[in-house]
Amino acid sequence: MMNMNRQTIMILAASAILLGCHNNQSEQTASEASVASNVVDSAKTADSIQATLATPLSGGTNVMGKVVAERYADLAFETALPIERVLVKNGQQVRRGQVLAQLDQFKLRNAIAQQQRAIEQAQLQIEQARLQMQDVIISQGYDPDKDASIPASVKHNADVKSGHALSISQLASAKNQLAAAQHELRSGVLTAPFDGVVANVAVQAHQLAQAGQPVCRVIASGNMAVEFRVMEADLSKYKIGTGVVVVPVADNNARYEASVSEINPVVDQQGAVTLRARIANATTLFDGMNVTIQLKK
Repeated sequence: MMNMNRQTIMILAASAILLGCHNNQSEQTASEASVASNVVDSAKTADSIQATLATPLSGGTNVMGKVVAERYADLAFETALPIERVLVKNGQQVRRGQVLAQLDQFKLRNAIAQQQRAIEQAQLQIEQARLQMQDVIISQGYDPDKDASIPASVKHNADVKSGHALSISQLASAKNQLAAAQHELRSGVLTAPFDGVVANVAVQAHQLAQAGQPVCRVIASGNMAVEFRVMEADLSKYKIGTGVVVVPVADNNARYEASVSEINPVVDQQGAVTLRARIANATTLFDGMNVTIQLKK
């Protein structure tokens, strides 16, 4: 009897364990299915947005578009030198003339000093050459103070022998190089060309600047537009000055007034025309934002 009870208990325990394992596997399977479903749904949503942006909608009253900056400047250094300071960050508001970044000034200032000394040296050489030229003219039997009486051939010979012409050329070259060095010094300090917001900061202090490589972008404050496409059949609903409402995808409760400012006179392969509308008071919109454009009724 005791053996039967033990066997019964062992059978019941084994059944409970198997049932628990089955439930855990079922829950895990359901959880994995849920995660997979979320991933697929997210991917479908992203693909759907991109497809909508790429394809113009018929009907003409609601279309997708993107916010574009109407005025911006990509700023870069002209000289490959170490960056001494970067004084701004992404999203920072700046004023016209505000310093954004600066190169190491030592080599730039040293180049200016060298050209200034070269100019002084060339001026001394010109004075010495002028005296020598007078001696050559006198040796030819002419009075250097009576310029009109000196033949051109004698003047030319005296100019060459004294080195006067060469000294003048050297002075002109030194002045040109000084102007170039001063320009490099000025261009070694990046300043905001207008009031705006900083974007795309791509460098840090102590990095080596690459000539022509953008350091950052300054986007003019409030100068935003929206670019969108409409089907050729719906183009008649849009004219220059037509009012539209811009609704950001990120905030369906926000509304921005805009008016059509450009109509590109080309129909693309999809039978669509690209339009641009200038947005009023667009200080909170970002360049590249996805938006819905609603035609005003």
